[in-house]
Amino acid sequence: MLERLLDLWNGGDVDPRDVYGRGCTVDGGPTTFDPEDVPPEIATYRSAFPDLRWSVDRWVASGERYVLRMQATGTHTGSVFDGEAGRVEATGQAFTLDGIEVIEIRDDLIVDVWQAWDMAPLYAARTN
Repeated sequence: MLERLLDLWNGGDVDPRDVYGRGCTVDGGPTTFDPEDVPPEIATYRSAFPDLRWSVDRWVASGERYVLRMQATGTHTGSVFDGEAGRVEATGQAFTLDGIEVIEIRDDLIVDVWQAWDMAPLYAARTN
């Protein structure tokens, strides 16, 4: 599952329906998304950061839940990135983001996702 997840987000030829279940909840609900909602999200990131690579540094499982310590590395050479903390123009600078995701898996598909990412390095680059 983790290999498929990373392959999908790293630009591989993976069908999101082979990674996410229908009605996948976010933070335990009530917000949900379907597999077909994922490619536009990936395209937004790839448009701003064409060389973006996601990786899992460490993980631990507890029942159906997996806690993932992750990193995302890339260079902002593409389009403007509109995130929760504001708008970031392309700087051409490399960055590394650290995050933790908890995913719940049933029937070999992700059915719930909790995320916490430190986006500060990306936003700090706009002032350097």
